[in-house]
Formats: sequence, structure tokens, C-alpha cells
Amino acid sequence: MEHVLELNFEEPVTVDGDRLVELCVGMGEVRAEEMIALSIDNLWRGLEGLKDAYGKQRMDEISDISKGLSQIADNLGLCLFARVARDVEACADRMDGPALAGSLCRLLRVADSSLNSIWDLCDIGG
Repeated sequence: MEHVLELNFEEPVTVDGDRLVELCVGMGEVRAEEMIALSIDNLWRGLEGLKDAYGKQRMDEISDISKGLSQIADNLGLCLFARVARDVEACADRMDGPALAGSLCRLLRVADSSLNSIWDLCDIGG
């Protein structure tokens, strides 16, 4: 085994800064920060619910949760997070187990990076 290939599962995550500016202008900085913090919390909770639903193989629940996650992520300008959540939703709708497993793993990686990025960008709570 001279040649071993190592897979790196890091993906570049971007936050749509224009969307965050729209939120701050439309709502005011304090209210926007509160809404962003609440949305981040809802995303984390949704991800936990998604993992639970996946463990129980509840495809309808996986689809519903993923759809909600996508909408919240879109609202925050987390484009990749939203797109991968829609992929999870589509896999659950098709009841495609192998694709769902891969897409869900990808969503969890992207979610972690995305939420940390937006948290740092907004410096929420600090």
C-alpha cells in the first residue's frame, strides 16, 4: 500500500453578506441580530430533529424538517446550507436511502461550517 488517498471533506462556505445587510437595514441592527441568533438556534434544533428522524427512518419528517432548514438558511444568506438541505429533502421524498445518508452527512458538515461562519461574522453575543 504505497499510495493511500486521503479524502478531505471540507467545503468552502460563504455567507451572502448582502442578505445580512438587508436584514439589518430592514429590521434594525439589534432586531436583526436577535433574529439571526434565534434562526441559528432553530437551525441547530432542526439538525438535531433531522438526526433523530433519520435514526427512526421517518422520511416524511426528514423531508419536512429539511424544507424548513432550507427556508431558514435561505433567509440568512446561507446558500450552500440551503441547497444541501433541499438535496436531503429530495432524497427523503424519493426514499433513496444511500443518497440520503450521503446528503445528510454533507448537510451536517456544511451546517457546522456555515453556522460558525455566520456566528463569527455577526459576532453575536460578543
